[in-house]
Amino acid sequence: MAEIDDHALASRLAQECGRRLLDLLHDPSAPQGWGLEEAGDRQAHEFLTRELARLRPGDAVLSEEGRDDRRRRLGAERVWILDPLDGSMNFGVSGAWAVHVALCERGVPAAAAVAVPAWRTTFVTDPPSEPTKCRVGRRRIVVARSRGYSDGRMLAQRLDAEVVTMGSAGVKAMAVVRGEMDAYAHAGGLYEWDTCAPAAVALAAGLHASCADGSPLRFNKPSPRTSGLVICRPDFADELLEAVALAV
Repeated sequence: MAEIDDHALASRLAQECGRRLLDLLHDPSAPQGWGLEEAGDRQAHEFLTRELARLRPGDAVLSEEGRDDRRRRLGAERVWILDPLDGSMNFGVSGAWAVHVALCERGVPAAAAVAVPAWRTTFVTDPPSEPTKCRVGRRRIVVARSRGYSDGRMLAQRLDAEVVTMGSAGVKAMAVVRGEMDAYAHAGGLYEWDTCAPAAVALAAGLHASCADGSPLRFNKPSPRTSGLVICRPDFADELLEAVALAV
């Protein structure tokens, strides 16, 4: 079998992982409550890491659900950064969850996919999504539920924007990619598995994506954290970053 390229592999893995998670939701023998979330996290992680070990055995992996082999990944040129079930608290409760699969080379995203099974869509870096068109009317900004008061209240006042809260970093970012939202802003810290695939897909679609302070996103750092995330149309970036700076 011919080797699949990295973009297509990211897309295939994210999509298949999402399908397996949907199957788990409809499995009458699946655990309920917290047990369902734990089963989803575990099964998604095991599927993605097993497939990467088979198809990309020389690459390192950083997964939210796995043990961080820091020495190996810091010495690797190619590292897959995974959030097998992003927004896991919503799994079985709402459709606000996603699967993140991203490949970084020397700290820069090289290929990525974000699957949102509730939308029946997998967003990829190649071919990229069409750039979003400017929305008409009041700007809409999506923020994390946990930061609805800090980020949301401040942005609503500073930018006279409508602020929406929802779970899953991937779902929030893809809402911007497909034009439902003008921006996604998170002024607090996040982990690389939260931000890598969504930022890569957004950048490929022609959007602005950066840390909350406007600095470029870099990955596979010794401590896998990022100082927040901003995704928006390029023409909105300066104004949004100036407002977000007040909450950093």
